[in-house]
Amino acid sequence: MKLNVSSQSPLYLQLKQIIKEDIQKGVYQPGQKLPPEAEIGSTYGVSRITVRRAITDLVEEGVLHSQQGKGSYVRELKEKRELISVGSFSDMTTASGKTPSAQILSNRVIPADEKLAETFRIKPGDPVLKLQRLLFIDNQPFIIEVSYFHLGLMPEFEKFIGESPSTYQIMKNRYDIEPTYSEKTLEVILATEFECNLFHCDRGTPLYQLDKITYDNQDRRLHYSQSIYVASKVIFTINTGKRGQD
Repeated sequence: MKLNVSSQSPLYLQLKQIIKEDIQKGVYQPGQKLPPEAEIGSTYGVSRITVRRAITDLVEEGVLHSQQGKGSYVRELKEKRELISVGSFSDMTTASGKTPSAQILSNRVIPADEKLAETFRIKPGDPVLKLQRLLFIDNQPFIIEVSYFHLGLMPEFEKFIGESPSTYQIMKNRYDIEPTYSEKTLEVILATEFECNLFHCDRGTPLYQLDKITYDNQDRRLHYSQSIYVASKVIFTINTGKRGQD
């Protein structure tokens, strides 16, 4: 397909529009690398200078991003996550019109160490559930999550993990327990080989680590989790209430 050289629209603008339309059609997926500039130029019958100008504009518009020495990639859309919200991963994902799913990496009962005992206000050695999962949005890996659950409040919780991708839904359905608020801390870390294998990212990629302790309406600590996100795929928002409220 060649561009229309007789058109009043400059060639680089025509090429920009074609690339945008290809992205919208799914020819290029989020995170996918575009062909080399020489190949794009050959396909559309334009110079590399024209291709480079079109790509530069698309990078400036946030449609693409470039990695020096590696090429240009379709920018991945970022998922929004409300930092103050108590809602579960499954609920927030479903509310955004997308499909959540989970892969269980490990599911086992362990004796509480000093840190977990302090977190759950139990004795060292008391049983807690350690659940490690890879959480997906529309079949794309989104969160590596390690969670610990207070088995004194939810006996045999490990037996019901496969019932739903939402552990909060299991709490409600099986134990009539509903999380009501949480404490969270957020920091930036760098990907190790473990995260790289699950996220298919480069070693040293910036990641968000979100630590959370969840409580019920009786101030009981139900759940402690550590969630890892690829920083380029998520935006954390904070909703402080309606305008005018303190």
